[in-house]
Amino acid sequence: MNDKEISDMDQDDPIRREAELLREADEAGGIKRAMTYLRLSGPGFLQSAITLGGGSLAGSLYLGVLAGPSMLWVQPLAMLIGIIMLSAIAYVTLSTGEKPFGAVNRHVNPVLGWGWAIAAFVANMVWVMPQYTLGIGVFQQNLMPGIFGEGGALSPFASNLTLVLLIFVVAVAFTWNYGRGGWGVKLFETSIKLMVGLIMISFIGVVIRLSVVGELDWGAIFAGFVPNPAMILRPADGFVDLLARVPAEYRAYWEDIIVADQRGVIVATAATAVGINMTFLFGYSLLKRGWGKSYRGFMKFDLGFGLLIPFLVATACVVIAASSQFHLVPQDDLMDQEELAEIHEEMGRDVDVLPEDLEASGGQQREYRGYLVERALVAMEDPAADQQRATLAGLEESDPEAHEAMVDGLVAETTEYDRYLAATLVRRNNFDLARALEPFTGTLFAQYVFGIGVLGMAFSSITMLMIISGIGFCEFCKKPHEGWWFRIGALFPITGVFAPFYWHAAGPWLVVPTSMFAFLLIPLAYISFFLLMNQKTLLGKEMPRGGRRVAWNTFMGLALLIIVPSSLYELFSQYGLRGLAAAGAVLIAIGVVHVLRPPQ
Repeated sequence: MNDKEISDMDQDDPIRREAELLREADEAGGIKRAMTYLRLSGPGFLQSAITLGGGSLAGSLYLGVLAGPSMLWVQPLAMLIGIIMLSAIAYVTLSTGEKPFGAVNRHVNPVLGWGWAIAAFVANMVWVMPQYTLGIGVFQQNLMPGIFGEGGALSPFASNLTLVLLIFVVAVAFTWNYGRGGWGVKLFETSIKLMVGLIMISFIGVVIRLSVVGELDWGAIFAGFVPNPAMILRPADGFVDLLARVPAEYRAYWEDIIVADQRGVIVATAATAVGINMTFLFGYSLLKRGWGKSYRGFMKFDLGFGLLIPFLVATACVVIAASSQFHLVPQDDLMDQEELAEIHEEMGRDVDVLPEDLEASGGQQREYRGYLVERALVAMEDPAADQQRATLAGLEESDPEAHEAMVDGLVAETTEYDRYLAATLVRRNNFDLARALEPFTGTLFAQYVFGIGVLGMAFSSITMLMIISGIGFCEFCKKPHEGWWFRIGALFPITGVFAPFYWHAAGPWLVVPTSMFAFLLIPLAYISFFLLMNQKTLLGKEMPRGGRRVAWNTFMGLALLIIVPSSLYELFSQYGLRGLAAAGAVLIAIGVVHVLRPPQ
């Protein structure tokens, strides 16, 4: 087929044109095939745009702080698990052409279908808020502090309001293009590809710069990609020397904290690398492109090149940068400088003279002192420790000054190496990392290149959460995913504009039920598509058979063996018996509906 025929086909039937281009690329192979695949890809990049947000950034930062490069394997492994189930969603959707929400309701259970959709919809309205906070913070602290930052040209309220409206208006313009269908979808997906590429380039640039100045140990970095499940049970190797300097009777306290954090990061990453809203979007993004059975092979490329590689590159670069600056390094402004210098001299480290204006955040101060208060109480007998805890809880409300004095006294009872360990374990954010990078990479990389990458993460996540809300709203109302029904639905994450004003107050009570719902429903969504892949009444002759069916079920079974216990662990560790009770209630509801509803 010549170029003119393809151009005429593009005007008459763009879906048929894509299918023809894909067929010709498969026949040609080589460079032409690769370039055509890259040109036609899209849904995988949309998944990248969702997952590369504030949550991935925070998780990657803490992985670097906690374990250095030794846990680089965690996020790629978690994403591979997610891609297995996304592949199952793609196979079912492309083979049947059915909308995923309706397929789950009809062929599995409506409790699962509605729970899955509502969980994704509500999660969008909550998780969009920290994305706005992250994006606004980049302007205020990295890109334009002279205008929007503290002491800048605008007041704090005017700065927040201006940036919130700017991000919202641009996000709406991007999102509504997707609702136009046809060229609007292509334009949106092309913009997302560029945005994901910008995120990757920004973080790669920072790592290259760190490597040039000799800040990276590439041997340790490559070794960090080798899975090491033993880190669920013991601290990372970097802590061995530091723990040996803590009094033996208190060593177990710190080991338990480090191992619990390592286990929590591994489990949380496994449970959330592919979130509930990502699973809801994926099938619809395929249908929006008009893809069918002939695209099932191409989907492997789209998920690999559009999701796995960008996620792997971006998160690995953040872990590498964070580990180079923060692993086993105490947070500034927590310890006495003379005491810190003495410890560094004993350990044979360089004694740094820190600038006087460095400050730890209020959250970091509380986290540091919390570690040390508990460590001091560990040294007491149980009745005395319980009484001290009760006294502290009462004073926190009734007499803050007395509470502060009591905390200071308990902190003073700990050793200097207790304090050093506590200062190394506090969480850092992207602004801490940008500031730490500046002496090594210069202002351009530390503030602007890194800042643009973080802004891309925030903005791409905001637009994708709006897309998912638009699709969900149309599904609830049984309307086409376009026009004003889609545009109205996409506005539900307008909750994000209140983030800089109310997030700190509203966040905790919004996050708890939303997180519980997401942890509860993500394994049920996975189970739903496991069942659909084995549902002959749905797939008919397209159901995998023989060795292919064994392979599908093996990989999906392995994914379920990891994701189900991980989600239950997160439910129990974060919400206790309430989380397990919620899981039991959902399972009872599924069973009741399954028994009572008429045969499908």
